[in-house]
Amino acid sequence: MQKNKAAFFDIDGTLFRNSLLIEHYFLMTKDGILDKENWEENVKPLYQKYEDRKGPYEDYLDKASLLYQQNLKGIDKLTINIYAKKVIENNKSKIYRVTKNALEYHKKMGYKIFVISGSPDFLVRDFAKIYGADHTIATKYIFDDKDKFTGKILPMWDSKNKKKSIDFLTEKYNIDLENSHAYGDTNGDFSMFEKVGNAHAINPSYELIERLYNNKKLREKTKIHVERKDVNYTFLLSDLNVDFHQF
Repeated sequence: MQKNKAAFFDIDGTLFRNSLLIEHYFLMTKDGILDKENWEENVKPLYQKYEDRKGPYEDYLDKASLLYQQNLKGIDKLTINIYAKKVIENNKSKIYRVTKNALEYHKKMGYKIFVISGSPDFLVRDFAKIYGADHTIATKYIFDDKDKFTGKILPMWDSKNKKKSIDFLTEKYNIDLENSHAYGDTNGDFSMFEKVGNAHAINPSYELIERLYNNKKLREKTKIHVERKDVNYTFLLSDLNVDFHQF
């Protein structure tokens, strides 16, 4: 049986220009569903530190995600889903053009389109559907028998779990990984790049690009895509001869 080609996409920072989780957190806080004081005292300073280039993006996102998980505990599924729909509607077009073009190209060429994201499943599922994903895997949020969020999750933002997801999808859809592509922006996407024959780092974080550059095999097969203002820059990582410095 002939194998299928696939394109694996992260969402936050790769297709979507921000974080679906952060947008959901902010909107529920703005409307008083979640504690505004917690946002002001804990999340906002983390973001400001990143904005001022005094802290890494991944650190801000990891800590904000944990605070979101803690504060969402006890909220009912109906309310969560209502705000999820608002987030999708408000942000469905705020995407990186280079990633959207790649997704459309792969879809046209008959590739399977897979989304593997660390954001909540109730956000990722509908966002990915807009862009024609064949299968979506995201962080699963656990609800009790009264449809209240328990505070427990099955995470999907780390490299180890993304590797397991690729293995699952490869077996389920009979995927030819060597002729497949992966798109990501942070260290959590590293295992996706390891598994496929064609890796694409979209505006990569310091942690990711340094790790890719120091791995000879990945350095040779990774393309870097940088989108700023109305220009896309694409180049092979192996063409660079640089030292990377974190803020």
